Amino acid sequence: MGSHSFGRLQALGLVSRDVQRRYLSGLAIVTAAVVIVGYAAIRPGHSAAAHPAAAPPSVIPASASPRLPVLEALAATAPQPDPTALGSLIGGIATRARVGGQLVGTVVDVDSGATLWSRGAAQSVPPASTTKLLTAAAALRALGAAHRFLTSTRRAGNLLYLVGGGDPTLLRTPRTPAFPAYPQPATLAALARATVAALPKGRRFEVRFDSSGWSGPKLAAGWSDDYLTEGDITPPSPLELDEGRLNPADPSSPRTSAPAMQAAAAFARLLRRDGLKLRGGIAPARPPAAAVSVARIHSPPLGLLVQRMLTVSDNDLAEALGRAVALHDRLPGTFAGAAAAVTRQAEALGAAHGAVSLQDVSGLSHRDRIAPAALIAVLRAAASPRDPQLRPIIEGLPVAGMTGTLAGRYRDKRTRAAAGVVRAKTGTLTGVNALAGLVVDSSGRLLAFALLASHAKAPEHTEQALDEVVASVATCGCAAAQ
Repeated sequence: MGSHSFGRLQALGLVSRDVQRRYLSGLAIVTAAVVIVGYAAIRPGHSAAAHPAAAPPSVIPASASPRLPVLEALAATAPQPDPTALGSLIGGIATRARVGGQLVGTVVDVDSGATLWSRGAAQSVPPASTTKLLTAAAALRALGAAHRFLTSTRRAGNLLYLVGGGDPTLLRTPRTPAFPAYPQPATLAALARATVAALPKGRRFEVRFDSSGWSGPKLAAGWSDDYLTEGDITPPSPLELDEGRLNPADPSSPRTSAPAMQAAAAFARLLRRDGLKLRGGIAPARPPAAAVSVARIHSPPLGLLVQRMLTVSDNDLAEALGRAVALHDRLPGTFAGAAAAVTRQAEALGAAHGAVSLQDVSGLSHRDRIAPAALIAVLRAAASPRDPQLRPIIEGLPVAGMTGTLAGRYRDKRTRAAAGVVRAKTGTLTGVNALAGLVVDSSGRLLAFALLASHAKAPEHTEQALDEVVASVATCGCAAAQ
Protein backbone atom coordinates (compact mmCIF):
# COMPACT_ATOMS: atom_id res chain seq x y z
CA MET A 1 0.00 0.00 0.00
CA GLY A 2 1.49 3.37 -1.04
CA SER A 3 1.81 6.42 1.16
CA HIS A 4 -1.11 8.19 -0.57
CA SER A 5 -3.47 5.28 0.18
CA PHE A 6 -2.40 4.87 3.78
CA GLY A 7 -2.20 8.59 4.34
CA ARG A 8 -5.75 9.29 3.18
CA LEU A 9 -7.11 6.68 5.57
CA GLN A 10 -4.90 7.75 8.46
CA ALA A 11 -5.74 11.42 8.08
CA LEU A 12 -9.41 10.54 8.43
CA GLY A 13 -8.78 8.33 11.43
CA LEU A 14 -9.76 5.33 9.31
CA VAL A 15 -6.68 3.30 10.24
CA SER A 16 -6.55 1.97 13.79
CA ARG A 17 -3.60 2.87 15.99
CA ASP A 18 -2.40 -0.74 15.88
CA VAL A 19 -2.27 -0.79 12.07
CA GLN A 20 -0.67 2.67 12.01
CA ARG A 21 2.01 1.57 14.43
CA ARG A 22 2.87 -1.57 12.48
CA TYR A 23 2.88 0.31 9.17
CA LEU A 24 5.11 3.11 10.42
CA SER A 25 7.43 0.68 12.23
CA GLY A 26 7.86 -1.20 8.98
CA LEU A 27 8.91 2.01 7.21
CA ALA A 28 11.43 2.82 9.90
CA ILE A 29 12.94 -0.63 10.42
CA VAL A 30 12.86 -2.47 7.11
CA THR A 31 15.34 -1.07 4.59
CA ALA A 32 14.92 -3.56 1.79
CA ALA A 33 11.15 -3.77 1.82
CA VAL A 34 8.02 -2.39 3.36
CA VAL A 35 6.05 -5.09 5.14
CA ILE A 36 2.37 -4.50 5.73
CA VAL A 37 1.03 -6.76 8.44
CA GLY A 38 -2.70 -7.28 8.95
CA TYR A 39 -4.87 -9.26 11.28
CA ALA A 40 -5.69 -12.75 10.03
CA ALA A 41 -9.12 -13.72 8.77
CA ILE A 42 -9.57 -15.84 11.85
CA ARG A 43 -13.00 -17.32 11.74
CA PRO A 44 -15.88 -17.41 9.29
CA GLY A 45 -18.45 -15.53 11.33
CA HIS A 46 -21.08 -16.67 8.85
CA SER A 47 -23.09 -19.78 8.14
CA ALA A 48 -21.60 -20.29 4.70
CA ALA A 49 -18.20 -21.87 4.06
CA ALA A 50 -15.29 -20.41 5.99
CA HIS A 51 -13.31 -17.65 4.39
CA PRO A 52 -10.01 -18.82 2.92
CA ALA A 53 -6.97 -18.32 5.06
CA ALA A 54 -5.40 -14.91 4.76
CA ALA A 55 -2.55 -14.61 2.32
CA PRO A 56 0.88 -13.90 3.77
CA PRO A 57 1.78 -10.27 4.43
CA SER A 58 2.36 -8.22 1.30
CA VAL A 59 5.97 -7.34 0.62
CA ILE A 60 6.73 -4.28 -1.51
CA PRO A 61 10.18 -4.21 -3.16
CA ALA A 62 12.55 -1.43 -2.12
CA SER A 63 12.22 0.13 -5.55
CA ALA A 64 8.53 0.71 -4.81
CA SER A 65 9.11 2.17 -1.35
CA PRO A 66 7.13 5.37 -0.76
CA ARG A 67 9.01 8.59 -1.50
CA LEU A 68 6.18 10.97 -0.65
CA PRO A 69 5.15 11.94 2.89
CA VAL A 70 3.63 9.02 4.78
CA LEU A 71 0.64 11.03 5.97
CA GLU A 72 -1.46 12.99 3.54
CA ALA A 73 -4.65 14.86 4.38
CA LEU A 74 -7.67 14.85 2.13
CA ALA A 75 -8.06 18.00 0.08
CA ALA A 76 -11.03 20.03 1.26
CA THR A 77 -11.86 20.77 -2.37
CA ALA A 78 -11.70 17.16 -3.64
CA PRO A 79 -14.38 16.88 -6.37
CA GLN A 80 -17.33 14.51 -6.23
CA PRO A 81 -17.52 11.79 -8.86
CA ASP A 82 -19.87 12.43 -11.74
CA PRO A 83 -22.97 10.27 -11.09
CA THR A 84 -23.49 9.46 -14.78
CA ALA A 85 -19.92 8.33 -15.33
CA LEU A 86 -19.79 6.39 -12.07
CA GLY A 87 -23.16 4.72 -12.69
CA SER A 88 -22.12 3.62 -16.16
CA LEU A 89 -18.88 2.18 -14.81
CA ILE A 90 -20.56 0.29 -11.96
CA GLY A 91 -23.23 -1.11 -14.27
CA GLY A 92 -20.63 -2.38 -16.70
CA ILE A 93 -18.46 -3.94 -14.00
CA ALA A 94 -21.44 -5.60 -12.30
CA THR A 95 -22.56 -7.16 -15.58
CA ARG A 96 -19.13 -8.31 -16.70
CA ALA A 97 -18.13 -9.65 -13.31
CA ARG A 98 -21.24 -11.85 -12.98
CA VAL A 99 -22.74 -10.56 -9.76
CA GLY A 100 -25.53 -13.07 -10.21
CA GLY A 101 -28.91 -13.09 -8.52
CA GLN A 102 -30.35 -9.77 -7.40
CA LEU A 103 -28.07 -6.79 -6.70
CA VAL A 104 -29.26 -3.70 -4.86
CA GLY A 105 -27.08 -0.95 -3.52
CA THR A 106 -25.98 2.63 -3.47
CA VAL A 107 -22.88 4.83 -3.42
CA VAL A 108 -23.13 8.14 -1.55
CA ASP A 109 -20.82 11.09 -0.98
CA VAL A 110 -20.21 11.09 2.78
CA ASP A 111 -19.84 14.83 3.22
CA SER A 112 -22.78 16.08 1.17
CA GLY A 113 -25.03 13.04 1.27
CA ALA A 114 -25.44 13.21 -2.52
CA THR A 115 -26.38 9.90 -4.14
CA LEU A 116 -23.87 9.01 -6.86
CA TRP A 117 -25.31 5.63 -7.84
CA SER A 118 -28.38 3.74 -6.70
CA ARG A 119 -30.23 0.56 -7.53
CA GLY A 120 -33.05 -0.37 -5.16
CA ALA A 121 -31.46 1.52 -2.27
CA ALA A 122 -34.76 1.56 -0.36
CA GLN A 123 -35.46 -2.12 -0.97
CA SER A 124 -35.04 -4.30 2.11
CA VAL A 125 -33.12 -7.49 1.36
CA PRO A 126 -31.08 -10.07 3.31
CA PRO A 127 -28.06 -8.22 4.77
CA ALA A 128 -26.06 -11.11 6.27
CA SER A 129 -23.34 -9.81 8.61
CA THR A 130 -23.55 -6.19 7.45
CA THR A 131 -26.28 -6.20 10.13
CA LYS A 132 -23.44 -5.84 12.62
CA LEU A 133 -22.98 -2.23 11.51
CA LEU A 134 -26.38 -1.41 12.98
CA THR A 135 -25.65 -3.44 16.11
CA ALA A 136 -22.36 -1.62 16.65
CA ALA A 137 -23.98 1.79 16.27
CA ALA A 138 -26.81 0.88 18.64
CA ALA A 139 -24.42 -0.35 21.34
CA LEU A 140 -22.17 2.70 21.13
CA ARG A 141 -25.10 5.12 21.20
CA ALA A 142 -26.90 3.41 24.06
CA LEU A 143 -24.02 2.31 26.28
CA GLY A 144 -20.98 4.34 25.25
CA ALA A 145 -17.51 3.20 24.23
CA ALA A 146 -16.30 3.02 27.85
CA HIS A 147 -18.95 0.54 29.00
CA ARG A 148 -17.66 -2.79 30.39
CA PHE A 149 -19.50 -6.03 31.05
CA LEU A 150 -19.27 -7.46 34.56
CA THR A 151 -18.88 -11.11 35.58
CA SER A 152 -19.06 -11.62 39.34
CA THR A 153 -19.39 -13.94 42.27
CA ARG A 154 -21.81 -13.50 45.18
CA ARG A 155 -22.23 -15.45 48.39
CA ALA A 156 -25.16 -16.40 50.59
CA GLY A 157 -24.08 -18.67 53.43
CA ASN A 158 -22.30 -21.66 51.90
CA LEU A 159 -23.74 -21.05 48.45
CA LEU A 160 -21.43 -19.38 45.94
CA TYR A 161 -23.05 -17.83 42.86
CA LEU A 162 -21.34 -17.21 39.52
CA VAL A 163 -23.29 -14.39 37.87
CA GLY A 164 -23.02 -13.75 34.14
CA GLY A 165 -23.16 -10.16 32.95
CA GLY A 166 -23.14 -10.57 29.19
CA ASP A 167 -19.43 -10.86 28.36
CA PRO A 168 -19.05 -13.46 25.58
CA THR A 169 -15.31 -12.77 25.27
CA LEU A 170 -14.59 -14.34 28.65
CA LEU A 171 -11.75 -16.86 28.49
CA ARG A 172 -10.87 -19.73 30.79
CA THR A 173 -7.25 -18.60 31.22
CA PRO A 174 -4.99 -15.88 29.78
CA ARG A 175 -4.02 -18.35 27.06
CA THR A 176 -5.47 -17.35 23.70
CA PRO A 177 -7.38 -20.49 22.69
CA ALA A 178 -8.70 -19.74 19.24
CA PHE A 179 -7.36 -16.48 17.86
CA PRO A 180 -5.04 -13.61 18.81
CA ALA A 181 -6.87 -12.03 21.72
CA TYR A 182 -7.13 -8.31 21.14
CA PRO A 183 -8.36 -6.70 23.21
CA GLN A 184 -7.19 -9.04 25.98
CA PRO A 185 -10.36 -10.54 27.49
CA ALA A 186 -11.14 -11.13 31.14
CA THR A 187 -10.51 -14.65 32.40
CA LEU A 188 -12.48 -16.98 34.62
CA ALA A 189 -9.17 -18.04 36.19
CA ALA A 190 -8.67 -14.50 37.52
CA LEU A 191 -12.19 -14.46 38.96
CA ALA A 192 -11.60 -17.82 40.64
CA ARG A 193 -8.37 -16.63 42.27
CA ALA A 194 -10.01 -13.43 43.53
CA THR A 195 -13.00 -15.37 44.81
CA VAL A 196 -10.93 -17.93 46.74
CA ALA A 197 -8.81 -15.17 48.25
CA ALA A 198 -11.94 -13.38 49.54
CA LEU A 199 -13.65 -16.42 51.10
CA PRO A 200 -13.11 -17.75 54.62
CA LYS A 201 -10.63 -20.60 54.80
CA GLY A 202 -11.64 -24.16 55.63
CA ARG A 203 -15.33 -23.94 54.69
CA ARG A 204 -17.05 -25.94 51.98
CA PHE A 205 -19.20 -24.24 49.37
CA GLU A 206 -21.68 -25.25 46.73
CA VAL A 207 -21.57 -23.60 43.29
CA ARG A 208 -24.61 -22.08 41.64
CA PHE A 209 -24.74 -20.08 38.41
CA ASP A 210 -27.02 -17.28 37.27
CA SER A 211 -27.67 -16.69 33.56
CA SER A 212 -31.16 -15.29 34.05
CA GLY A 213 -30.37 -11.86 32.62
CA TRP A 214 -31.37 -13.06 29.14
CA SER A 215 -34.28 -15.24 28.10
CA GLY A 216 -36.09 -16.64 25.10
CA PRO A 217 -35.27 -19.36 22.56
CA LYS A 218 -31.77 -20.66 21.83
CA LEU A 219 -32.12 -20.14 18.08
CA ALA A 220 -33.53 -17.14 16.24
CA ALA A 221 -36.11 -17.46 13.49
CA GLY A 222 -34.20 -18.18 10.30
CA TRP A 223 -31.25 -19.85 12.05
CA SER A 224 -30.13 -23.29 10.98
CA ASP A 225 -29.72 -26.03 13.58
CA ASP A 226 -26.20 -26.68 12.28
CA TYR A 227 -24.97 -23.21 13.27
CA LEU A 228 -23.88 -24.78 16.58
CA THR A 229 -22.25 -27.88 15.09
CA GLU A 230 -20.49 -25.86 12.39
CA GLY A 231 -19.12 -23.45 14.99
CA ASP A 232 -20.87 -20.27 13.83
CA ILE A 233 -22.39 -19.29 17.19
CA THR A 234 -23.34 -20.41 20.69
CA PRO A 235 -26.92 -20.04 21.96
CA PRO A 236 -26.89 -16.53 23.47
CA SER A 237 -26.19 -16.53 27.20
CA PRO A 238 -24.97 -13.82 29.57
CA LEU A 239 -22.64 -16.45 31.04
CA GLU A 240 -20.39 -17.88 28.34
CA LEU A 241 -16.81 -19.16 28.27
CA ASP A 242 -14.45 -19.47 25.28
CA GLU A 243 -17.43 -18.53 23.09
CA GLY A 244 -18.94 -21.90 23.95
CA ARG A 245 -16.45 -23.91 21.91
CA LEU A 246 -16.19 -27.55 22.88
CA ASN A 247 -12.50 -27.36 21.96
CA PRO A 248 -11.26 -23.85 22.80
CA ALA A 249 -8.05 -24.43 20.84
CA ASP A 250 -9.97 -24.92 17.59
CA PRO A 251 -11.56 -21.77 16.08
CA SER A 252 -13.97 -23.91 14.03
CA SER A 253 -14.95 -26.16 16.93
CA PRO A 254 -18.62 -27.03 17.44
CA ARG A 255 -20.33 -25.05 20.22
CA THR A 256 -22.08 -26.17 23.36
CA SER A 257 -25.84 -25.95 23.59
CA ALA A 258 -25.53 -25.13 27.32
CA PRO A 259 -22.94 -22.34 27.62
CA ALA A 260 -23.80 -21.31 31.20
CA MET A 261 -23.40 -24.85 32.53
CA GLN A 262 -20.13 -25.21 30.62
CA ALA A 263 -18.80 -22.01 32.21
CA ALA A 264 -19.96 -22.97 35.70
CA ALA A 265 -18.34 -26.40 35.49
CA ALA A 266 -15.06 -24.84 34.40
CA PHE A 267 -15.34 -22.32 37.25
CA ALA A 268 -15.78 -25.10 39.80
CA ARG A 269 -12.63 -26.81 38.51
CA LEU A 270 -10.68 -23.56 38.78
CA LEU A 271 -11.93 -23.00 42.34
CA ARG A 272 -10.75 -26.47 43.35
CA ARG A 273 -7.40 -25.87 41.68
CA ASP A 274 -7.00 -22.75 43.79
CA GLY A 275 -7.73 -24.65 47.00
CA LEU A 276 -11.44 -24.08 47.63
CA LYS A 277 -13.35 -27.05 48.99
CA LEU A 278 -16.62 -27.73 47.20
CA ARG A 279 -19.50 -30.07 47.84
CA GLY A 280 -22.62 -31.08 45.97
CA GLY A 281 -23.40 -30.48 42.32
CA ILE A 282 -23.68 -27.41 40.14
CA ALA A 283 -27.11 -25.96 39.49
CA PRO A 284 -28.73 -22.80 38.10
CA ALA A 285 -30.07 -20.34 40.68
CA ARG A 286 -30.44 -16.63 41.20
CA PRO A 287 -28.62 -15.21 44.21
CA PRO A 288 -30.98 -13.92 46.92
CA ALA A 289 -31.20 -10.22 47.56
CA ALA A 290 -29.18 -10.67 50.75
CA ALA A 291 -26.23 -12.24 48.92
CA VAL A 292 -22.98 -10.29 49.29
CA SER A 293 -20.46 -9.46 46.60
CA VAL A 294 -17.28 -11.55 46.64
CA ALA A 295 -15.29 -10.72 43.49
CA ARG A 296 -15.71 -9.34 39.99
CA ILE A 297 -13.95 -9.02 36.65
CA HIS A 298 -14.63 -6.66 33.76
CA SER A 299 -14.61 -7.04 30.00
CA PRO A 300 -12.53 -4.74 27.79
CA PRO A 301 -14.24 -1.45 26.94
CA LEU A 302 -17.18 -1.71 24.58
CA GLY A 303 -15.44 0.45 21.98
CA LEU A 304 -12.74 -2.19 21.59
CA LEU A 305 -15.31 -4.99 21.59
CA VAL A 306 -17.11 -3.27 18.71
CA GLN A 307 -13.85 -3.16 16.78
CA ARG A 308 -13.29 -6.87 17.35
CA MET A 309 -16.87 -7.73 16.42
CA LEU A 310 -16.63 -5.93 13.09
CA THR A 311 -13.09 -7.02 12.19
CA VAL A 312 -13.63 -10.76 12.63
CA SER A 313 -17.45 -10.73 12.30
CA ASP A 314 -18.03 -12.16 15.78
CA ASN A 315 -21.60 -13.46 15.98
CA ASP A 316 -21.62 -14.19 19.73
CA LEU A 317 -20.41 -10.69 20.48
CA ALA A 318 -23.02 -9.14 18.20
CA GLU A 319 -25.87 -10.94 19.94
CA ALA A 320 -24.47 -9.96 23.36
CA LEU A 321 -24.27 -6.31 22.38
CA GLY A 322 -27.82 -6.39 21.06
CA ARG A 323 -29.16 -7.76 24.33
CA ALA A 324 -27.23 -5.17 26.31
CA VAL A 325 -28.91 -2.45 24.27
CA ALA A 326 -32.30 -4.09 24.80
CA LEU A 327 -31.86 -4.19 28.58
CA HIS A 328 -30.65 -0.58 28.56
CA ASP A 329 -33.86 0.36 26.72
CA ARG A 330 -35.91 -1.70 29.21
CA LEU A 331 -36.78 -4.32 26.64
CA PRO A 332 -36.50 -8.09 27.19
CA GLY A 333 -33.07 -9.66 26.80
CA THR A 334 -34.30 -11.79 23.91
CA PHE A 335 -33.85 -11.97 20.15
CA ALA A 336 -36.97 -9.86 19.72
CA GLY A 337 -35.89 -7.31 22.33
CA ALA A 338 -32.44 -6.93 20.80
CA ALA A 339 -33.87 -6.61 17.28
CA ALA A 340 -36.31 -3.92 18.40
CA ALA A 341 -33.62 -1.96 20.26
CA VAL A 342 -31.17 -2.04 17.35
CA THR A 343 -33.89 -1.06 14.88
CA ARG A 344 -34.86 1.95 17.02
CA GLN A 345 -31.28 3.17 17.08
CA ALA A 346 -30.91 2.72 13.32
CA GLU A 347 -34.01 4.82 12.74
CA ALA A 348 -32.64 7.48 15.10
CA LEU A 349 -29.58 7.68 12.80
CA GLY A 350 -31.73 8.21 9.72
CA ALA A 351 -32.83 4.77 8.54
CA ALA A 352 -36.35 4.99 7.15
CA HIS A 353 -39.13 3.39 9.15
CA GLY A 354 -39.62 -0.11 7.77
CA ALA A 355 -36.15 -0.23 6.17
CA VAL A 356 -34.93 -2.58 8.91
CA SER A 357 -36.63 -5.83 9.91
CA LEU A 358 -34.55 -8.17 12.07
CA GLN A 359 -34.85 -11.61 13.64
CA ASP A 360 -31.39 -11.36 15.21
CA VAL A 361 -28.63 -8.74 15.42
CA SER A 362 -25.71 -10.77 14.06
CA GLY A 363 -27.11 -11.24 10.56
CA LEU A 364 -27.20 -15.04 10.65
CA SER A 365 -30.92 -15.21 9.99
CA HIS A 366 -32.07 -15.55 6.41
CA ARG A 367 -35.21 -13.66 7.47
CA ASP A 368 -33.37 -10.44 8.31
CA ARG A 369 -34.03 -7.53 5.95
CA ILE A 370 -32.17 -4.22 5.66
CA ALA A 371 -32.25 -1.62 2.90
CA PRO A 372 -28.87 -0.40 1.57
CA ALA A 373 -29.89 3.17 2.45
CA ALA A 374 -30.14 2.17 6.13
CA LEU A 375 -26.56 0.90 6.11
CA ILE A 376 -25.45 4.15 4.47
CA ALA A 377 -27.14 6.17 7.23
CA VAL A 378 -25.04 4.36 9.85
CA LEU A 379 -21.82 4.63 7.85
CA ARG A 380 -22.26 8.37 7.28
CA ALA A 381 -22.96 8.93 10.96
CA ALA A 382 -19.87 6.91 11.93
CA ALA A 383 -17.68 8.93 9.55
CA SER A 384 -19.06 12.25 10.69
CA PRO A 385 -17.26 14.42 13.27
CA ARG A 386 -20.72 15.11 14.69
CA ASP A 387 -20.92 11.56 16.06
CA PRO A 388 -17.50 10.87 17.65
CA GLN A 389 -18.97 8.12 19.84
CA LEU A 390 -19.37 6.02 16.68
CA ARG A 391 -15.68 6.21 15.71
CA PRO A 392 -14.94 2.60 16.84
CA ILE A 393 -17.10 1.46 13.92
CA ILE A 394 -14.66 3.00 11.45
CA GLU A 395 -11.66 1.68 13.36
CA GLY A 396 -13.11 -1.83 13.41
CA LEU A 397 -14.06 -2.17 9.75
CA PRO A 398 -11.81 -4.68 7.96
CA VAL A 399 -9.23 -3.08 5.66
CA ALA A 400 -9.13 -4.47 2.13
CA GLY A 401 -6.22 -6.83 1.66
CA MET A 402 -5.02 -6.32 5.22
CA THR A 403 -7.28 -7.17 8.14
CA GLY A 404 -10.11 -9.37 9.35
CA THR A 405 -12.57 -10.77 6.85
CA LEU A 406 -11.03 -8.71 4.03
CA ALA A 407 -7.45 -9.86 4.67
CA GLY A 408 -7.52 -12.39 1.85
CA ARG A 409 -9.40 -10.21 -0.65
CA TYR A 410 -8.39 -7.36 -2.96
CA ARG A 411 -5.22 -9.17 -3.96
CA ASP A 412 -5.77 -9.92 -7.66
CA LYS A 413 -5.06 -7.67 -10.63
CA ARG A 414 -8.66 -6.41 -10.89
CA THR A 415 -9.00 -5.32 -7.27
CA ARG A 416 -5.58 -4.82 -5.67
CA ALA A 417 -5.46 -1.11 -6.53
CA ALA A 418 -8.17 -0.67 -3.87
CA ALA A 419 -6.27 -2.58 -1.17
CA GLY A 420 -5.75 -0.38 1.85
CA VAL A 421 -8.18 2.33 0.77
CA VAL A 422 -11.38 0.34 1.33
CA ARG A 423 -12.82 -0.35 4.78
CA ALA A 424 -15.91 -2.52 4.72
CA LYS A 425 -18.07 -4.98 6.61
CA THR A 426 -18.56 -8.23 4.79
CA GLY A 427 -21.68 -10.40 4.79
CA THR A 428 -21.98 -14.02 3.70
CA LEU A 429 -24.85 -16.47 3.92
CA THR A 430 -25.96 -19.18 1.55
CA GLY A 431 -27.06 -17.29 -1.55
CA VAL A 432 -26.23 -13.90 -0.01
CA ASN A 433 -23.12 -11.73 -0.42
CA ALA A 434 -22.88 -8.20 0.96
CA LEU A 435 -20.32 -5.47 1.37
CA ALA A 436 -20.83 -2.07 3.02
CA GLY A 437 -18.22 0.47 3.97
CA LEU A 438 -16.11 3.46 3.04
CA VAL A 439 -13.64 4.20 0.27
CA VAL A 440 -11.46 7.18 -0.61
CA ASP A 441 -11.57 7.59 -4.38
CA SER A 442 -8.70 8.60 -6.64
CA SER A 443 -9.63 12.29 -6.31
CA GLY A 444 -9.51 12.13 -2.52
CA ARG A 445 -13.28 12.07 -1.91
CA LEU A 446 -14.70 9.94 0.90
CA LEU A 447 -17.59 7.78 -0.32
CA ALA A 448 -19.89 5.31 1.43
CA PHE A 449 -21.25 2.25 -0.33
CA ALA A 450 -23.62 -0.62 0.40
CA LEU A 451 -23.95 -3.56 -2.01
CA LEU A 452 -26.29 -6.45 -1.21
CA ALA A 453 -26.63 -9.43 -3.54
CA SER A 454 -29.13 -12.21 -2.93
CA HIS A 455 -30.23 -15.39 -4.73
CA ALA A 456 -26.66 -15.80 -6.00
CA LYS A 457 -25.89 -19.32 -7.19
CA ALA A 458 -22.10 -18.87 -7.40
CA PRO A 459 -21.03 -17.04 -4.22
CA GLU A 460 -17.36 -16.98 -5.13
CA HIS A 461 -18.19 -15.12 -8.35
CA THR A 462 -20.55 -12.75 -6.57
CA GLU A 463 -18.04 -11.90 -3.86
CA GLN A 464 -15.38 -11.20 -6.47
CA ALA A 465 -17.83 -9.07 -8.45
CA LEU A 466 -18.65 -6.93 -5.41
CA ASP A 467 -14.94 -6.38 -4.83
CA GLU A 468 -14.49 -5.35 -8.46
CA VAL A 469 -17.36 -2.87 -8.20
CA VAL A 470 -15.86 -1.27 -5.09
CA ALA A 471 -12.39 -1.24 -6.67
CA SER A 472 -13.88 0.57 -9.66
CA VAL A 473 -15.36 3.20 -7.34
CA ALA A 474 -11.95 3.68 -5.71
CA THR A 475 -10.06 4.08 -8.99
CA CYS A 476 -12.55 5.33 -11.56
CA GLY A 477 -11.28 8.90 -11.96
CA CYS A 478 -14.89 10.01 -12.47
CA ALA A 479 -14.49 13.47 -10.94
CA ALA A 480 -17.13 15.88 -12.16
CA ALA A 481 -15.85 18.88 -14.13
CA GLN A 482 -15.28 21.92 -11.94
